[in-house]
Amino acid sequence: MTPFARLPMRWLAALAMFAAGISHSAPEPESLCSRAVTIFCSGFEEGSFGIWDDYDGNPAPWNTLVLEPGPLSLSDNTVARVRVPEGRGGHDVVKILPSQHDRLFVRWYQKWESGYDFNADNHGGGFHAGHRDYMGRSGNRPTGSDWFSAWMEPVKGRLNLYAYYRGMYQDCADPNGSCWGDHFPCFLDDGGYCKKPEHRERIMPPLLQTNRWYCLEVEMNAGTPTSTEAGANGSLNYWIDGVEYGPWTGLWFRTTSNLKINIFSLGLFFHNTHTSAGHMYDNIVVSTERIGCLDSPRPNAPSSLTAN
Repeated sequence: MTPFARLPMRWLAALAMFAAGISHSAPEPESLCSRAVTIFCSGFEEGSFGIWDDYDGNPAPWNTLVLEPGPLSLSDNTVARVRVPEGRGGHDVVKILPSQHDRLFVRWYQKWESGYDFNADNHGGGFHAGHRDYMGRSGNRPTGSDWFSAWMEPVKGRLNLYAYYRGMYQDCADPNGSCWGDHFPCFLDDGGYCKKPEHRERIMPPLLQTNRWYCLEVEMNAGTPTSTEAGANGSLNYWIDGVEYGPWTGLWFRTTSNLKINIFSLGLFFHNTHTSAGHMYDNIVVSTERIGCLDSPRPNAPSSLTAN
């Protein structure tokens, strides 16, 4: 066995680049990471998943840190890669945020690997309010005091926010029966989902492509707690590569001010058959203000709702 055989793959890759005369300095943390408005920040340069809070411990080979140039084409950049074994199931990275909030923004970069099947039924990640054990539950409308969530995921190859919340209505068997998540924007006309015109697309999200990085941003505002839907003022919004596709306002998220956004996650869940390709993630920032993309000037605060 050679002396190099015991080295971690990251070191071996760095040695190979050094031998080839290629620069291999790791990227510095974003300047936004040190701002007072930043709640959580990671470019996956920590060397492990130790700052995350997953029950499953992020097992390899499904969750791995890999050398990849990333959205800025850096020579020694690390990203997280999440894949899912054959059949139904999923993997993720979960962060219990250090503080709870009524309104938050997040920006991350995501790449769908070559060979990813956008037609496979899937779920993604995003913001969650309430106990983490409610994450991933389906088929029931939240009460307004237990939880709500919104996940960014592709449907028919286009991104939407898939939301569970007190006022959800798009896929409910009857007023008090089983419910599955609402879609924002709602472009699934064939299922009769789009019952409120204001929840349809203003502009159609683009068809996603594999093997390219997207700058994704999400805003969730829990709004004022109300006992009924009347007067609800919660909102959701998202941006792809700086292009805004919302906002969707007047959403009834909660009935109590004790329920606040406290978890962010990224992941992949498949319902049925899928390919072995998964997601890659980089440059995550969670903030009380909008963040913007790496190669763009920092945006002004959005006008959809004032911050709580």
